[in-house]
Amino acid sequence: MMPRPPLPIGSWGKITRYGIVEQDGKTRHLDVRNHGGKFYRVKDKDHEHPLHVAGWVAKARVRDLDGVTRLAERGGQSPAKAERNLIQHLTERTVPVMDDLKPNSRISLLWEMFEAHLINENKASATLTRYRYASGYILKGLGNVRIQEATTQRLDGFIQALKTNTGESVAKSARVVLSGMFGLAVRYGAADRNPIRDVGTIKMESKPARALSVDQLNGIFDAIRHSPEVLNPKNKITPEQTVSEYCTAADLTDVVTMFAATGCRISEVLGVRWSDIDLNGKTVAINGKVNRIPGAGMIREDLTKTKAGQRLLPLPNFAVSMLMRRQVEAFGNVHDVVFPSTTGNLRDPSGVSKQWRKVRTALGMDWVTSHTFRKTVATVLDGEGMSARIGADQLGHAQISMTQDVYMGRGVVHTEVAAALDRIIR
Repeated sequence: MMPRPPLPIGSWGKITRYGIVEQDGKTRHLDVRNHGGKFYRVKDKDHEHPLHVAGWVAKARVRDLDGVTRLAERGGQSPAKAERNLIQHLTERTVPVMDDLKPNSRISLLWEMFEAHLINENKASATLTRYRYASGYILKGLGNVRIQEATTQRLDGFIQALKTNTGESVAKSARVVLSGMFGLAVRYGAADRNPIRDVGTIKMESKPARALSVDQLNGIFDAIRHSPEVLNPKNKITPEQTVSEYCTAADLTDVVTMFAATGCRISEVLGVRWSDIDLNGKTVAINGKVNRIPGAGMIREDLTKTKAGQRLLPLPNFAVSMLMRRQVEAFGNVHDVVFPSTTGNLRDPSGVSKQWRKVRTALGMDWVTSHTFRKTVATVLDGEGMSARIGADQLGHAQISMTQDVYMGRGVVHTEVAAALDRIIR
């Protein structure tokens, strides 16, 4: 059996959360689970010995910049808080020593430095995941090349080969990552210029965004609430369900309602907490998102895709009614999110997308993704004669022009957006 490869320098492995329990006069860190409001050891499958959990600790192995792998841990009042404290600690202890970067350093070292730099800059976890995926191709093709050997011609050949063998998307991502890596090398004197700048760009054919018509949008809402259509007529394992029954069981109806009410990204909708909602003022604050981090599982990040994503949105009356009902019926959860998983944890955007895929297929509308609702909201606002600035504020887009950013106010709650959505959605 081949030995397990070591962690990359500056990275850490799976984060595990333990309950802090006092037993026999000693403090122990145990793997516990909640069952019926009480905590039990995972090994206690019959739930005969409840435990008092005084706190939580998160642990992970981290490979420090000296190449040594060590165990790191941090505590917190909840499992999520302990994990956040540990991630913050790991981020701070893996700041790179840029003096180690030289012209004769290998590109593999440059990537390690760049990755640590991204972590120190608090890049979004989705960005880190995407960059790490692209880095796998970079290290395989260029890992042993020295920085001073990375000419434009060599890099261009690598990108073009990547485009031919793996596709335009991977090649484009690799080009972006290499540009950032060599930008860092220039900044710290390991290179006198960025050789990737003169590498040919990767042009990808983009499909035009498609929005739902008013009739299609209302048709979807009618289907997820009342449709008698059978979702899985040929499924011999799952009992037959109508579309509306499936949406109710999967808790999709309210999630889709929130898509149409706000035009938010799926990760933003699943990250909305009750503390972010003002039912009296009919607003929702978008200030975070949920994401899956390899080795850490689902987390809620207190940041959005861009700075413009931090916004306060008006809520249409149909969304307020849904939230008021949900608030009465909902069980509490440790994350305070409005749309938790069935176990009270953070809900995975990929899982929701998979559930919605079944519904849209059953409705014969395979092209309608969660992002289609964003395009639909933008189209509604445009059709109502509202400015592009209002649309950008609603969807959390970055600036649409220097003039509008400098001379027009931001952070305004555009109540006319909610009124427009109330007019078209029955």
